[in-house]
Order: sequence, then C-alpha cells, then structure tokens
Amino acid sequence: MNKIQRTTTAELSTTALRQLILNGDIVPGARVTEDAMAQELGISRATVRQALNTLVNEGLLVRNPATRVLEVTSLDADDISEIYRARKVLELAGVDASRNASGSELAGLQRAVDGMREAVENDDIFAFVQADSQCHARTVGFLRSQILSQTHKDLMTRLSLVIARQEADEHITSHGLAQHEEFCRLVQAGQVNEAKANLAERLDEAEQGLLSHNIRPGMRINL
Repeated sequence: MNKIQRTTTAELSTTALRQLILNGDIVPGARVTEDAMAQELGISRATVRQALNTLVNEGLLVRNPATRVLEVTSLDADDISEIYRARKVLELAGVDASRNASGSELAGLQRAVDGMREAVENDDIFAFVQADSQCHARTVGFLRSQILSQTHKDLMTRLSLVIARQEADEHITSHGLAQHEEFCRLVQAGQVNEAKANLAERLDEAEQGLLSHNIRPGMRINL
C-alpha cells in the first residue's frame, strides 16, 4: 500500500510540474532544481526527482550542457519544423493504416471531432485544443503501436502550449472544425488519398501559422 501511495504522489507531482511549465508559470530557460520544486510542492526531493526525470523524458526539461542544471525547454524555428516533420510521418502513416481500422477505432475518431464541435458551440478554447489533439492521436492510433503513439504524444506535449496560444489568439473558427469533419468523413469512407491530402494541408498550415505567429528572428519559445 505504501508503494502505491509513493507512486501516486510522484504522478501527481509530475502533473503539477507539467502544468506549471505549460501554463508559463515557469518560463523558458528557467532553472528547475530539486530543492526549489520540493519546497514549492511540499514533497520530498526523491519524489521531485522522479517527476523531473519524467519531464526530461517528455522533452519539457533539458539539462544545460555547461552547468548540468535542468532548465525549461526552449524551441526555435528549426525545432518546430522538425517536430512537424515527425508528426507528418506518423499521422500520414496512420491515415494509411485506417484502411484496416475497426468500427470502434473509427468511432474514436468521430468522438474526437464531435468534441471539437461541442467546444465550438460552447466557445471553449481549451476543450477545442484538447479535442483537436485527440483527433490527431486517434489518427496515429490506427497504427496500433504503443511506441509510435507515445512518440506522437511526446511531440504534442512539446507543442501544446504553443498550439494553445495560437488558438486563443485567433479564436475558434467553424473553418477549422469543418476541415476536421471532412477529414473524418474521408477516413470513414475509405478515401485514404483524399484524407491524407486534407491532413497534410492542415499540418502545413498549422506549422506556418505557429512559425509566423510565435517565432521572430533571434526569438525562442517554450514548448
């Protein structure tokens, strides 16, 4: 029972630290130490160490090569483009795999799109971003690979704050929802090539939108 409690505390601590980073409470490039986080969260250094290791694996924290101190990750334009290249490989492969998708897998994609529609109706930006991310995760899920799904999840985690800011600035639009609804329809109809074209166009637009909106010469962004 004690072991279960320690694991739960570590998971809760990881979630708390992750949110501090994603919310911008801990800024890009800021140092993150065991002592400071243990005091901030009121937990042991050992528990904080587990949480920090998890966030390093997720790519939210990196170790400064000179000082060896952990810092909140910063991304430049090349990093953003590299992440999108990886996303395209995984997600377009997922669309190919949708040819063999089960009814329940296709229903999962539909639920994600339905979540986006509900978020638009409620003008809920956070829910829209979450449902949008789930739609892409369901697409990679057609590959039926836990390793590839985890890789995609890690990529999306690094992009999550940037994507959330973009959506918040431009507001939820019916156009974005319509694109996803069309994508879902194409996948369900087995029109794989058309679905891939739809997805590739959206990913290109998202990448260029993030780069033009968030990246300026000499500027770095978190996540």
